[in-house]
Amino acid sequence: MNYFKTSWRNIKKHKGFSAINAGGLTLGMTSCLLLLLYVWHHWNYDKQFTNRDNIYILQNNQEGDNKIFTFAATPKTIAGAIDSEVPGVKRTARIFSYMADGLISRGETGLKKTGSFADASFFEMFNFNFIKGSPSKALAQPDGIVITDELAASLFGKEDPMGKILKRNDKTPLVVTGVVEKSPLNSSFRYDYFLPWQLLESEQEWIKNAGWGSNFCQTYVQLKDNKYYPSANKLIKKMINAHQDGYKGEAFMFPFSKMHLWSKFENGKSVGGMIDQIRQFLILAVCIMLIACINFMNLSTARSEERAREVGIRKAIGSSRKSLIAQFINESLILSAFAMIAAIVLLAVCLPFFNRLLGIQLSTPWSEWHFWLFLACITILTGIISGSYPAFYLSSFRPVKVLKGSIKGGKGALSVRKILVIIQFGFAVFLITAILCIYKQISFIKDLPTGFEKGNLVEVPVEGNLGKNLNIFIDEAMKSGAIISGTGLSQSINQAGNNTWGFDWPGKLPGQQILIDVLRAGDNFSKTTGVTLIEGRELSGANPADSSSNIMINETAAKVMKLKTPIGSVIKWGGSPVTIVGVFKDFIWGSPYQKVAPMVINYGGKNSTVIALKLNPARNISSSIAGIERILKSINPAYPPVIHFSDDDFEKKFENEKTLGLLANLFGGLAIIISCLGLFGLAAYAAELRTKEIGIRKVLGASVRGITTLLSKDFLQLVLISIAIAVPLSWWALNNWLENYEYHISLNWSIFVFAGVITIGIALITVSFQALRAALANPVKSLRTE
Repeated sequence: MNYFKTSWRNIKKHKGFSAINAGGLTLGMTSCLLLLLYVWHHWNYDKQFTNRDNIYILQNNQEGDNKIFTFAATPKTIAGAIDSEVPGVKRTARIFSYMADGLISRGETGLKKTGSFADASFFEMFNFNFIKGSPSKALAQPDGIVITDELAASLFGKEDPMGKILKRNDKTPLVVTGVVEKSPLNSSFRYDYFLPWQLLESEQEWIKNAGWGSNFCQTYVQLKDNKYYPSANKLIKKMINAHQDGYKGEAFMFPFSKMHLWSKFENGKSVGGMIDQIRQFLILAVCIMLIACINFMNLSTARSEERAREVGIRKAIGSSRKSLIAQFINESLILSAFAMIAAIVLLAVCLPFFNRLLGIQLSTPWSEWHFWLFLACITILTGIISGSYPAFYLSSFRPVKVLKGSIKGGKGALSVRKILVIIQFGFAVFLITAILCIYKQISFIKDLPTGFEKGNLVEVPVEGNLGKNLNIFIDEAMKSGAIISGTGLSQSINQAGNNTWGFDWPGKLPGQQILIDVLRAGDNFSKTTGVTLIEGRELSGANPADSSSNIMINETAAKVMKLKTPIGSVIKWGGSPVTIVGVFKDFIWGSPYQKVAPMVINYGGKNSTVIALKLNPARNISSSIAGIERILKSINPAYPPVIHFSDDDFEKKFENEKTLGLLANLFGGLAIIISCLGLFGLAAYAAELRTKEIGIRKVLGASVRGITTLLSKDFLQLVLISIAIAVPLSWWALNNWLENYEYHISLNWSIFVFAGVITIGIALITVSFQALRAALANPVKSLRTE
């Protein structure tokens, strides 16, 4: 209790320094907690499934282009083969979500929702929280549907939905066979409803007849025990090749619990993914807390001369070094506790803003005891770390020297303090450099030619009556003046995904595997999308051969096939001859960070899933969109109009980098602020110690500029040293980060110069404020006691 009273008196006596210390710790703790909540959100992905450690998702390795491609799509037939041929397997389950989204309606109420087709065993494997219905029977009925509690409330209110009829896409009646709790945001299965696999096969004839060469669904395997993994995985690796001659494919079991964090594969091996970002943010959280602790150490040791007399007197009257250490640690623990209370309040205030900024829904587990235990541990750890060095340093003073006045701060404290300032601002330089690098990288990728015109290009999903009335819809939209062109596409211009190995051409090497993207398009493809036709002609419904045996290829495909005169060349697709009638310029269909793949476009306007529309540039966008919506309502009255802007969809490809940039900006800025708080306190104390010296210099004629320079130069020297150390380390770290992208900027000196100038400017403003204040003070007041 005596320690607490003494510590509290010292804290109150020096309110300014205590406020700076507590403020730095508060910002550090708040930043750390926000980052840890973000990390915890991703770390706990799919943790709601209690059987996750025995569940595996099948990945598919296929060789081509002198490398191994890995994807989660498998043949539908592999699930049955695993059930019957692999010992130790408890069950398998397939899901397929590509064609499941649609309109779910009850009476006049219709809602566009996301869904997935799944085997009956799906809910036995993944233990969703069933509110109504049986997990083992919910998807066994061919015309059943399992809905979430949110969708049930929207369609039925408080009425029991079990056994009631819903309509899918305004035509297929379905019986509600189960209600499950909506999955949390950190779940791989964020669907509004689930449909039985039998329904998928009855709707899609090609899926019913699909064999071992068609990879389209995700397959999950649950083992009875993980001891069966080596033998089961060995058998599964041989299955695709065993069931299909001449087909090079190798499925393997990958832990479902690792899928979210370790989803990046290179040459058939998992090499990271989201886990890399999680590590970066963990390091950032630790570094920000260390910067806050360094502030505390610096400010505490800076006051060593002032507290030396107190230590000397206490030791002279019998206090042991152990008791003095306990007192100083106690002071830091009290400040740490106050900082944590303030951080909790600040966290509650900032979290909604943080969620809006990142587009996620992090929540603080206030009701869970282990969360409070975690906060207590952080508080104690921060207090001990930040107070340890000052406590051991201050308690080491010898009373005889102190009381004679021969202690003037100590060279050891001074050198350690300088090192800590260098570490602080070295980290600040790195963060500023990282922010600039991320910003330039995102800008660089955005400015790369996309190969198509995103502006004024919109897309409408084909649903309901729109498929059979596609040409009527485009004609009506053109007559209204809302658009100047339109075409049907098998997939969005922004969404890759359909590809095949099944092309052969003259001169292709034996065993050569080249993965080629395939897109179906209708009339006016180039006019609508802005993709440039280099030579030849476009495909058209007016030419009967275009619907069956003619194709277009992109520049990359022409280069890969080494076709000197592509137009008129005959190649084979799945064994059937097709003729190249056009070559178009490469455009970004998939990831903007990867090289454009070879592509083939065939004619297929009537089988489109998306309609691309080129808005009339002479008309107001709002009026054009309103006109398109009116036509959609007249043709497709059961469906709410959905229109996607291509430039918005293209922007979504940068979400991961944008998140990284936002967090780097936010927490990098906070780290710099915390560093400046410490520098501000050190400058203030340095000016206070030299008050009389400044007064004498002013009396002897020193200028305000000269005194300001005198007080600032020591700190600026430390900042310059930190820049010299941080620049090569920043270059090494950021260069490694950029190597993850096939298209990336080259680091040049301007980024590091700019980061250094910003750091020097921030430090100069921080220090000069206190220096200028001291230089402008009246010397009479400072010399009055002499």
